[in-house]
Amino acid sequence: MLVGTSLKQQVGAANELTARWCAAAGEADFVLSGAGVWPLLALLAAAADGPARAELAAAAGIPADTGQTAAVQLIEILDDAVDIAGALGIWVRKDLPLHDDWVAEQPKGTIDLLTDQAALDSWAAQHTGGLMEKFPLRLEPETVLVLATALVAKTKWRKPFEEILLVPERGPWQGVRISGLYRWTDDIDAAAILDGPTPVTRVIVTGTADLDVHLLVGDGDPGTVLRTGLGALTGAVPVSTELPPGTTGPGLQVTTVESTDRHDRLGIRLPSFDIRSFHNLLALPEVFGLRAATDTTRGHFPRISPAPLAVNQAAQDVLARFTREGFESAAVTAMGMVLAGMARPTHTIRAASVEFDRPFGFLAVHRPSGLAVTAGWVATPTPAPPPRSGGAPGEFGRVFR
Repeated sequence: MLVGTSLKQQVGAANELTARWCAAAGEADFVLSGAGVWPLLALLAAAADGPARAELAAAAGIPADTGQTAAVQLIEILDDAVDIAGALGIWVRKDLPLHDDWVAEQPKGTIDLLTDQAALDSWAAQHTGGLMEKFPLRLEPETVLVLATALVAKTKWRKPFEEILLVPERGPWQGVRISGLYRWTDDIDAAAILDGPTPVTRVIVTGTADLDVHLLVGDGDPGTVLRTGLGALTGAVPVSTELPPGTTGPGLQVTTVESTDRHDRLGIRLPSFDIRSFHNLLALPEVFGLRAATDTTRGHFPRISPAPLAVNQAAQDVLARFTREGFESAAVTAMGMVLAGMARPTHTIRAASVEFDRPFGFLAVHRPSGLAVTAGWVATPTPAPPPRSGGAPGEFGRVFR
């Protein structure tokens, strides 16, 4: 589906959010989906008031009063694509009143009762083709409203790659044995040099329908390289596909060779990759406009409910895989709300903690009979994996010493 003029603003704003997020994502492996977050920000901006409305609208990059329509439009364009599917979900606790006009603005079938974690996990799996088995938020007793998007993108390459052993001769991966991919085609115009703050070489790997993958390599930091690639999508960054012999760029060399074929050739060598990231969106409130909206001393979304609401959770779980045959990615983004402006009662309780910081034993016990089915001893703990960008919920979130 072609993006119409009326959608250019939404697409541009979502891509700008992606660029800002990439700039804040660091230099380790990461994958993220600004397109998954953007509809939620736009929808919430339209429903908010006060500072939260201004911050959310600024993060979404559109006027707040157009946010509801814009959010639905972007989800619809994704869901109408061949290689991409998008979904919006809203779950409401049964005791939370909603304004009828806000309910009427949501796509049919979007709103459901908030029941349990299993229902949310099932929704995530259903709308990502099974790529995401878990919802990124864990329900809390105080949660009264949850909003989420799910995006999934899958394509096959028009020409598959060949699996190779890749051992770079220069650069930071010099001498490293890498699981690589190689392919040549006669579409040399798929390669280009982008005239960003520093040059970026781009290669477009074309899918069989309406999804392509743009590979970007440059000498800048990840945020700069990715922003350059995003800018090229709108023409904000000049793109040069004129590559005469002798042209060089990051990772690119153009030469002449003798061939029995009349067509120019483009050879690509790259590592295959499989990256998964979990992002706590509240850790970057300036990027997502969520600072005021998380102030639980007052409500911020009067168009949703007469009850005062504030955001208390926001997260995204996302993955991307590039293989010899194709590409697939999925993202589930969710925000949870609680009642605001109400002091929660406190109680004096006992608090105990147990730390298994030395060898320990375990028993697997059949509860009704007391039979120990298995028993064992842990003398050597499993080493922790290397840190990665934004681990899954609860995964190495804190370091104990």
